Amino acid sequence: MKLVVGQNILIEKMGCVEIDFAWRSLKSDLNLSIHAFAFKNGKVVSESKVDPNKLLLPDAVSQDNSGRHFSVQFPQLSVNIDRIAFYGFLPENSHYSLQQMSSFQIRVNDSHAGRIATMDVDAFNNKSKSALFFEFYKHNNVWKLGYKAQAFNADNIKILAQLGLSVIQPDTVKFDVNDIAVSPENDIKTDQQHSSKIDVLDNVDLKKGQNLSLSDHFKYCTAITCEVNVVPKIDDLELNVIAINRDNKVNNIKDFLYQENTTLRGDGVKLDRREVFIKLEQIPSDVTKIQLLVTRRSSSKRINSADFIELGLTNTYTKQKIAKYVSETTDKNYNTMVLLNFYRSGTGWSIRAVGQGFSGGLDKIGERYQFSPPKLRNITTSSSQQNSFKQNSLQHSRDTLEVDNKVSIDKHKKMQTLSYFLMGIAALFLLLTFSRVIFFPIACLLAGLGWYCFQSASKALKSIQNEQFEHLVLTMIKANNYLLTPFEIATNCKVNIERATEMLDDLCEKGLGHTAVNREGAIYYDFSSLKNLSR
Repeated sequence: MKLVVGQNILIEKMGCVEIDFAWRSLKSDLNLSIHAFAFKNGKVVSESKVDPNKLLLPDAVSQDNSGRHFSVQFPQLSVNIDRIAFYGFLPENSHYSLQQMSSFQIRVNDSHAGRIATMDVDAFNNKSKSALFFEFYKHNNVWKLGYKAQAFNADNIKILAQLGLSVIQPDTVKFDVNDIAVSPENDIKTDQQHSSKIDVLDNVDLKKGQNLSLSDHFKYCTAITCEVNVVPKIDDLELNVIAINRDNKVNNIKDFLYQENTTLRGDGVKLDRREVFIKLEQIPSDVTKIQLLVTRRSSSKRINSADFIELGLTNTYTKQKIAKYVSETTDKNYNTMVLLNFYRSGTGWSIRAVGQGFSGGLDKIGERYQFSPPKLRNITTSSSQQNSFKQNSLQHSRDTLEVDNKVSIDKHKKMQTLSYFLMGIAALFLLLTFSRVIFFPIACLLAGLGWYCFQSASKALKSIQNEQFEHLVLTMIKANNYLLTPFEIATNCKVNIERATEMLDDLCEKGLGHTAVNREGAIYYDFSSLKNLSR
């Protein structure tokens, strides 16, 4: 059901409800966050003081890492809770508004009953900083859903205060990007001057030219995973890594990592398409800087085909988010861009957000560090071959399943044919009952036997078809790196979108995956948990 603003609907048999928020940010650093608040008798149920940067979720409400997917276990809610409201906040002192969003949609699903409601959020004005999107509320001991879409010009601090919450005011000095020189030659100096000013120790939002000391703030982190996300996706954009020595040079071509040379000597750095795995303790002692950059394989193409590029850093072992750097690229006429530097600072390591581009591509990088970079091969053909291989694998799976199930299918089809024959004879005897009553019991017996054979054969055939379809879907999940959409299934199998969605939902109900929303607001199914089972 698609709701309009102000509409309220009754929800029967409240169980586990899944909520997905999907939108497209027109600004890469918009940083809209969604929060859930529980109310009792008109007051928010919360601690005496709250940190606006770390708002806790109510009991029985959970949120995934993307921040866009919520689960509410209504049977586990306290009986005193009579309202759960979902708000959206921009960061304090943000110079953006909610007008910088498009294609905003909210989907509410029951884990058993399916889709409850869909809400298309219209555009906000250029003064809106916060919004109440929708709420669950209890009326006459039954739960209802109300679509609000109420915008506020106040920021998150003022809205929290209006909700009756006491906000903890930060007493530390905030980081000022303008205090840091952007020149890459000043890495160590600026880091010593300003790293002490950074007061956020989790998922630091780096700005261009900003430094962060890993030794000071993440001293126990020795292995880091760096993941690049390009919006929209560019197939020929390659992630590269350069190891630079104390003389600001590259020792030899083996210290330049690309798709044909993915591991640095000593195994301290490993490249895997859009990810880089770094073990700080295993980096060679003569290497003082590790530089991460992205390059279009064709020297005539530019990075401005993407809206922005995001680089996220996490602890490889604990999955703790360390930092992220977002670089807008829409007006950048570059073929190559340096995103981030890891560099030695004293006895430890620091990172620096660079964001420096080169229209001359890797050749300019080679001139700077005095080495001859390789020519990156255009792998469009190999990508096509990979898709062809995937199609062949799926076709092979289909053919194998058809051969394996042919005997069973033929057996049950023969039983269906027998059922038609028996019911036909039963119909004939039924006609004869008009002349002789003795034929009536025989007709009933044959009709019943025929109907039983038909039902049994139909159920068996449906079970085989479902097993065959599930096997094909699991094969596709593995072939698509454990991320899949109903459209991809429908285009490769003889099913419609609804049947494909039903199968993916069934697998999620078995605990094999979950729905997620990408940065463009599209829903997909994530089965990453199956990776461990396949090893």
